[in-house]
Amino acid sequence: MNVIEIFKSIDGEGKRAGLPVVFVRFAGCNLRCCYCDTKYSYGEGDNPIEPKKMSVTEIESAIFGTGIREVTLTGGEPLWQRDIITLIRNLCERGYRVNVETNGSLIPPMFPSVVRENLFYTMDYKCNSSGMSDRMDMDAINSLDCQDVLKFVVGSKEDMDQAAHVIHNMRGCPQVYFSPVFGSIEPKEIVEYLLKNKLYDCKVQVQLHKIIWAPEERGV
Repeated sequence: MNVIEIFKSIDGEGKRAGLPVVFVRFAGCNLRCCYCDTKYSYGEGDNPIEPKKMSVTEIESAIFGTGIREVTLTGGEPLWQRDIITLIRNLCERGYRVNVETNGSLIPPMFPSVVRENLFYTMDYKCNSSGMSDRMDMDAINSLDCQDVLKFVVGSKEDMDQAAHVIHNMRGCPQVYFSPVFGSIEPKEIVEYLLKNKLYDCKVQVQLHKIIWAPEERGV
């Protein structure tokens, strides 16, 4: 598996915001969002990182050594990794609680309940401002369950209108979060939009790690 970095931090957003987590960041992504803040994970941007080849066993050993039982598999796009299903299954069966951060272009693998009870997906729906909206797969969105998260990263009212349309038409029941494109829109604009449009089951989040540390800081 191609690994960029493994590090301890707090989860900066989502269901576990503020909770200590061990992150495994994988290399490679099938999308190229214009606002991506981890271009170094697929060899682009400033100071790209050369991935390290690691086996499932090596990754597990690194995770176990942290003493943290909350794990986030991220990227890039972790579902691109050949052995990702084995890694997810092994961690969940050992009682680790795993969050897989994925984009909305790939359908997440299905697992039996013994795995799924310790697993949730955080899926990004790429709105128009990302430049990747046409790559979204509604079958992927509709596969999400009630323990999963659907995240809309929005940079404009048009993005929020698009998100509202998806919410009203999706068949699944994920927890929905709106997150601002960093530096493009004020969080209060999102709050006002949700209230005006009666999206009362949606949550607004900000990226805590970009508040605690410098926005361009890596490994946090």
